[in-house]
Amino acid sequence: LVPGAAGLAALSGLAARGGWLGVPVLAALMMALALAAIGVAIGLAIDFSNAVSARAKLQNALDAAVLAAAADTSSDWKSSAQNVLAAQLRPAEVNSLVTEFERSADGVVTGAAERQVETYFAGLLATHYVNVAVEAMAGGKAETNPVCILLKSPNASQALLVNSGANVKAPNCEIHVSSTANPAAIFNSQSNIQTSRLCVAGKQIIDNGGNPANLEKECTPVSDPYAGNLPTPDSHACTLNGGNWNGGTVNMMPGVYCGWFNFNDAPTVNFEPGVYVIKNGGFNVNGGVWNGKGVTFYFADSSMIQFNSAVKTYLSAPKTGNYAGILMYEAPMANQSNFVLNNSTGHALEGLIYLPSRNMTVNSGHHATLDRVTLVANTLILNSMDWSLGPGEQRPLLTPGIGAGMVRLLK
Repeated sequence: LVPGAAGLAALSGLAARGGWLGVPVLAALMMALALAAIGVAIGLAIDFSNAVSARAKLQNALDAAVLAAAADTSSDWKSSAQNVLAAQLRPAEVNSLVTEFERSADGVVTGAAERQVETYFAGLLATHYVNVAVEAMAGGKAETNPVCILLKSPNASQALLVNSGANVKAPNCEIHVSSTANPAAIFNSQSNIQTSRLCVAGKQIIDNGGNPANLEKECTPVSDPYAGNLPTPDSHACTLNGGNWNGGTVNMMPGVYCGWFNFNDAPTVNFEPGVYVIKNGGFNVNGGVWNGKGVTFYFADSSMIQFNSAVKTYLSAPKTGNYAGILMYEAPMANQSNFVLNNSTGHALEGLIYLPSRNMTVNSGHHATLDRVTLVANTLILNSMDWSLGPGEQRPLLTPGIGAGMVRLLK
């Protein structure tokens, strides 16, 4: 027992009067009491230090957890947070862990965590555990702009080649290049690529005086949700086998077009809504105007449409049904081939253009007033041309969400 002030005064009085406690005994008693108090203080300080250290460790773990959750745009974002949090703690520390995570409509993740920390010296006073609690918040700039161009080749040199005179205006779109080759992309002088973000997976590019806006290297391109998920139309029975049209007005009906078809002398070609299957050849277009709403072009092999000589193309994908949002696409596992757009004097396309095996070239003279498309190709060459590009209504849009490098702690 530790005597109070009155008790100490009485003991001192006894010692002063030569009572039963002599000075040496009293000094020893006071020294023992002082050492006991110091021992208790040191023990409590150790417990307090352990609790502070545990809280700091928990705070760091929670910070990492909310950052991971904010960067994960999937429906499983809570699992990302929990896994990151648990990975930074020992199993014994996880046993008493209580967490809560919430996500706001703008992607900001708020987290709270609490756990028990065992005491050592405070346990002598019947306090065996103390609770430590932390909070954290993370978010970033939500990348609501979809990807309008995705180049899928992982190893093609110059997967994106932008030559002099190429002018792309896509302020509400991103361009993603999957190649990690050296170089993955080349931007030549007097070219101008204006996008909300230009993501190149590789770290080596060549910039010869181009102007690639918002370029980001060594980033992660968006994944391809279309592979294996697009319908396959019947392409067995040929509706027509080859043909030539020269000028005038041509009215096209859905069907299977086998062999080569030539559209010469600038005809006006009107497409009825539906699916146009092209196999063993393609459409060779020399001038004129193409009109079609609710149309889908399917390439059953390495067939193509080649637009030449100042073609004006006004084509849009179906809005509903099995082919909703699909403007042009190819059969799965198609062999690599070229796909060329030449000298378009007017261009308004809307829908998904899914040609992951094609090495696309947009040539000199091409002028697209406004394409609302998602273009997926193997590689892309842009020559002297003007291309205004915006997001359309695909199924689904390629949305990168928030990149891991774009989020930050807010609290």
